Amino acid sequence: MEVSTPLIPSSIALFVLVVTRIGLVLSLLPGFSGSAVPLPARVALAVALALVLTPFVRVETPVLSQPTIFAVALARELVTGLALGLAVAAVFAAIEMAASLIGYQLGFGLAATFHPALGIHGTALNSLYLMLAALVFFGANGHHLLLGALARSFVLLPPGSALPAQATPAAVISLTGVMFSDALRIGLPVAGSLLVADIGLGLLNRMVPQMSVFFVGLPAKILLGFLILLLSIPFLLQLLAQATTDGILGAVTQVIVAAR
Repeated sequence: MEVSTPLIPSSIALFVLVVTRIGLVLSLLPGFSGSAVPLPARVALAVALALVLTPFVRVETPVLSQPTIFAVALARELVTGLALGLAVAAVFAAIEMAASLIGYQLGFGLAATFHPALGIHGTALNSLYLMLAALVFFGANGHHLLLGALARSFVLLPPGSALPAQATPAAVISLTGVMFSDALRIGLPVAGSLLVADIGLGLLNRMVPQMSVFFVGLPAKILLGFLILLLSIPFLLQLLAQATTDGILGAVTQVIVAAR
């Protein structure tokens, strides 16, 4: 990309398109979009990443200086950034869904609260699972993979060139199906054990109707749930590592292929 001066309109237009895509992806990243990260820090990170990636983007910058073409390109970047951000958010939504499934089976739904740092409303298990996912995400260098996927998206989908094809609805449906299957895999050890416990308590209630199964069974289910969770932590960490690395790469790639 030939740039004679850093303040020509075409370079500014290209920078705006790049920072739009990056900013939307970062704004939909769970945890990063919460109140724990100040808005100026998020904006500064998006601008810094855009400054690094813009010189490597290969597009016809003189064409972007035309208002009509720039407006269309900006609208396409908004859609592209939103799609990529939702693909990344779907991975963490599966983890939150698994935690909600376990939490409500344990009876923690009665104590659901709003977590301002993560920007979610749910049980204590939602915060625990999302914090574990964040630790595994950074520990497994998932942030490097995400930045690499963003950089490759500008190669496969140059700014302003994305155009949803007929495969886009199928890709969205596929991502939704993967989200539900991942949530089931992550929550299956604890949720399956609690389901067996509910069946046992139901049979006990039929055999001994005088016993208050709710007050007796709730502490037993909580104890069983935490015991199974403790025993399944190695399995859980392995699933979280797979979801926050291969899962994010697969989701982003699927969106890029559908938009080409």
